[in-house]
Amino acid sequence: MGSTLEALLELQDIELQIVDIRRQLTQRERLVQRQSTRMQAVREKLAAERDALRRAQMNVDEIDVDLKGRAAHVARLREHLNTVRTNKEYAAMLAQLNNEKADASRLESRALQLMEGVEAQRQALTEREQEEQTEATRLADLEAQAAQTHRTFAVKLGDLQRRREAAAENLGHNVMAMFERLSERYEGEVMARIERTHPRRDEFSCGGCHMTLSAEAANALLVRDEVLTCRNCGRILHIDKGT
Repeated sequence: MGSTLEALLELQDIELQIVDIRRQLTQRERLVQRQSTRMQAVREKLAAERDALRRAQMNVDEIDVDLKGRAAHVARLREHLNTVRTNKEYAAMLAQLNNEKADASRLESRALQLMEGVEAQRQALTEREQEEQTEATRLADLEAQAAQTHRTFAVKLGDLQRRREAAAENLGHNVMAMFERLSERYEGEVMARIERTHPRRDEFSCGGCHMTLSAEAANALLVRDEVLTCRNCGRILHIDKGT
């Protein structure tokens, strides 16, 4: 194998390590982003539930004010009841008093229902706050893990980048442009080994896509340091001498 293909294989080895590191970093970042989105959803639900509880409590408070007003009115009606002088006035006042008491009783029942609802909302809110704390703790853990992963790989990634630049110096601009394009397409797997598909016949295939290759292509790489690509997948071909 010639120096060009050896340089390309070395470059591919470096590229695959870089791709793997970047993949791990991306996975960490995605976990953080996914958890951040989940956290935001929990916080929005929490805000909505707090607002619903506030409005429910306002309804209870309004009924409470109404009940106090009615209680004062009933008290005045009772006092006035003792001052009436005719049976007709007494009956009318008594009917009004009973109506007020019935309305107050209905309001008290409504207030009780609302208070039970408020208590249930408070309990749900407490559980949601606990959920928020759990999600916040998980988010902080994932952010810490992502930061640690970045720190762990920072030195190695820098070293690999320097090695990549050094390896690229041995290759021409056109070859590097091809390498970059294929690396982006195949996540670093730029090279494909020519494989013999039959032990006794000159039949070969691309190790990347397994499409048939001509014997001429295999023979050319055995005798020349040449950049040949698979016509199907476009990967740069190489061959072992013992193939």
